[in-house]
Amino acid sequence: MPIDDATVRPVLLEVTSGTGTSRHPVRAEVVRVGRALDNDVVLDGERTVSRRHAELRFDGAGWTVRDLGSQNGTFVNGQQISTDTPVGAADLVGIGNVSVRIVDGDGADGGTLVDHGRIDVHALLTSLSQREREVLALVAAGRTDDQVARELFISVKTVHSHLDRIRGKSGLRRRAELTRLAVRLGLTSPGAAGAP
Repeated sequence: MPIDDATVRPVLLEVTSGTGTSRHPVRAEVVRVGRALDNDVVLDGERTVSRRHAELRFDGAGWTVRDLGSQNGTFVNGQQISTDTPVGAADLVGIGNVSVRIVDGDGADGGTLVDHGRIDVHALLTSLSQREREVLALVAAGRTDDQVARELFISVKTVHSHLDRIRGKSGLRRRAELTRLAVRLGLTSPGAAGAP
């Protein structure tokens, strides 16, 4: 069923894979994603994506995502889902090795940052340890290394070790880049650094 324009603002699905980023207009209340050609968003070259992998559904108030019995699972912000899970512009949906995000369709990015470095954000999010997520979230919140150490009850040297591992995994060096990464990974809201 087509979306009633009076009910919801136009949106796009931003799909990031190894081949780059594309945007797909959403024209229905249910959007199926997978390798099969009968999906609304076809990811035919992605071996980690099932034929019918996941579906996004608009219920009049917001969007949810559901796994359709895929081989590799569906993730929201690095956590594998087992039931219908609400998603919005701040959330990152992992479908195999592909990342999907809902974007404002009025031309604005709706908080989505352009990933010039082609970082596979879903793979990066799932590769970060629980403590690395916590450190990254606190850095993005503007905490100094000393403040991060005090809040997490660890030494400053341990904070530096976590930051070194985050930098190694992401290829990013500067604190501002790490802050933008935390926003892209959805680690800037309370509780966002939770364990997968």
